Amino acid sequence: MGDRESGGWKPSRPRASFLLRCRHLARASVPAVVWLGAVLGVVWLGTVIPGPGQMTGIVDAARSTVSAPVDGRIAALLVVLHQEVEPGQVIARLDDADVRLQLSEATYELESLRADMAREAADLEQQARSATAEHGLDTGVEQRRLISAVEAAQLGGLSIRAQLEETRVRVQGATVEAERLASLALQGIGAEPELVRVRTERDALHKRITELEALYAEHRLRTETAQQRVHEFAPAGVSSLPVELAIAPMRWRLKEQEAKLERIALAAQLLLLKSPIRGRVASVTSQSGEWAAAGTALVSIVDPTPRRILAYVAASMRTQLEPRQTVRVSRSDGVLGTSTIESISPSVVSLPERLWRDPRLEEWGYEVVVAATGMELPGERVHLTLAR
Repeated sequence: MGDRESGGWKPSRPRASFLLRCRHLARASVPAVVWLGAVLGVVWLGTVIPGPGQMTGIVDAARSTVSAPVDGRIAALLVVLHQEVEPGQVIARLDDADVRLQLSEATYELESLRADMAREAADLEQQARSATAEHGLDTGVEQRRLISAVEAAQLGGLSIRAQLEETRVRVQGATVEAERLASLALQGIGAEPELVRVRTERDALHKRITELEALYAEHRLRTETAQQRVHEFAPAGVSSLPVELAIAPMRWRLKEQEAKLERIALAAQLLLLKSPIRGRVASVTSQSGEWAAAGTALVSIVDPTPRRILAYVAASMRTQLEPRQTVRVSRSDGVLGTSTIESISPSVVSLPERLWRDPRLEEWGYEVVVAATGMELPGERVHLTLAR
């Protein structure tokens, strides 16, 4: 157990011998540990710092961001992360409350304008009858009456255009809602009767659009016919200046309403956000029901087909590189193939942040563009080696 001497305690000789041997062993192993650490450090540096003729590149692919064109609430977001999308596919839809309000206001103003024109037309008819009964045909009155008929036809066309745009907005909403419910039904969440109801409403709206388009074309034909009558009437020696002055206010009101409807139609088209490219959804930064300011990124889409490889080198290595040089492309699991250098930047550029060794310090280098072999994955790192 040990001996007590002068009130102290000393370990027994076997135990003291064991501790001494451990101490000597630890001292002897320190150089080996230091040597092993140095070897591992060299190996690690070899994986981080490229050797002569070696470069680290990032695979670049077409990327597109779908952003909100105007301020609005996201009524529906129709894609999820990693989903495949096609060009023109609807990604999201903004709320149409504002556009519907604008259409309601435009319809009210058109109805007010129609009432004014009907009143003016009745006055012109009365003046024409009086002039015919008393002094024969008054060409000025007749010309105003014919021009009024043109304006009435234009107003009728604008009224139908307003109905057409409203129906188009409604069918957009019904289409998006049907897609959303169909997606939920596939997941076993949505109710089938609700999906059938929305699809029936959408089909009815499509039919209504066809009818309104035919009616709009008919009113345009009426307008052209009325304009032809005005042109053919134009009796010689009759000044049209008083007539033009009389109808100018009404004509400008018609043009104002036509421009307003064009703006509403454009606003309605902006409500549907579509994919500009084929690819895969790489990120979703907003959700349904959120408010999105104009320019806010909602979805990021990446083309799965790599376009090129971007590598960055220092000035010391730049002198070794030339366009059309052959390089070998590889990654940790093996060689992907060979490719060629397409171009080298004439001056240094800023490296992507993910390549900075210190995230706080910006780095610069010459950009080397290498053609993709087709075996890479967008965004991954690859190693490039000059072929000898």
